[in-house]
Amino acid sequence: MSLLPATAVSAQAHQHHGTHEQAASINVASLSPAAQREIAVVARAVERYKDFSVAQAEGWRKLGDDEPLMGEHWYPPESVGWEEYLGSDAKLDFSRPSNLMYTQINGEKVLTGVAFIVRLADGETVPEGFTGTADKWHVHDFVRAVNAATQERPLLRWLANWWLEANYFSKGDARGRLAMLHVWATLPNPDGVFADHNRLLPYMKLDLPTRYASGASLDAARGLNLATPGGCDAAAGGKLWIANAKRQQERAIRTSCQTAVRRVEAALREHGEHPAMLNAEAERAWRSFDAVWNATLSPEQRERVAAISEHGSEHGAGDAHDGH
Repeated sequence: MSLLPATAVSAQAHQHHGTHEQAASINVASLSPAAQREIAVVARAVERYKDFSVAQAEGWRKLGDDEPLMGEHWYPPESVGWEEYLGSDAKLDFSRPSNLMYTQINGEKVLTGVAFIVRLADGETVPEGFTGTADKWHVHDFVRAVNAATQERPLLRWLANWWLEANYFSKGDARGRLAMLHVWATLPNPDGVFADHNRLLPYMKLDLPTRYASGASLDAARGLNLATPGGCDAAAGGKLWIANAKRQQERAIRTSCQTAVRRVEAALREHGEHPAMLNAEAERAWRSFDAVWNATLSPEQRERVAAISEHGSEHGAGDAHDGH
């Protein structure tokens, strides 16, 4: 795969979103030649998966939903070959990523990039990864996440602990932290090819020029994403389950999200030709929703969500994945 955007984006969308090739070249220009060659290896290795039907035919399976500003993560079947990376000394095979990343744009699955996953024990650091220090790893503490999600669900807690014991702990495998690295090898990212999030995605989903994202905050992009199909479910649905939110709490948060959506939709109608005004209103909409989220859930519930969300970044400071 080249560093150009996925061909699944229609020609009309490609023209409307500006010069992707230029954005992609800016994305990697500051990296060392060695890192650029490594990214090119990733791109070539997944070229065929620009056609989503190829991934389907091979049996790749979806892990989770279309996460805001990230997309879906798909993992390979054994027939393709699962490359499990273990420990601080793991050497990445740049032709064998752990996940493909897709998102829905203009009714089509667009390959946005890949993810590499390395399992770590407590005290182990992230591996070298790509040449240099630009790659940004974020870490899930899987055991902590499972415990948080099942805190008030004893049967699920028993099943989760049984599975962990049978598959890992009984075999002397205590690597329960999942370090993840995104590589936006097939779609430009204004924050860099290794950024945690991609602010361009909601603009593309809403058929807005990608130049509108220039100077926009992540909160503005999150606000716009609420107005995309399924935006409120993506922002709140799974997290409300993890929090074990009461019916009244869920109703208040979903009502707030719909209010934010209407606010963004009104801004799209009124300020669709004025990106600064649109972004400012989208940012306010997100922060209003986020304030209701924080006021409605208890500190314990918010901590439960934080435990299962991706957190921390190594090889440079970066934002956490959890928008809340």
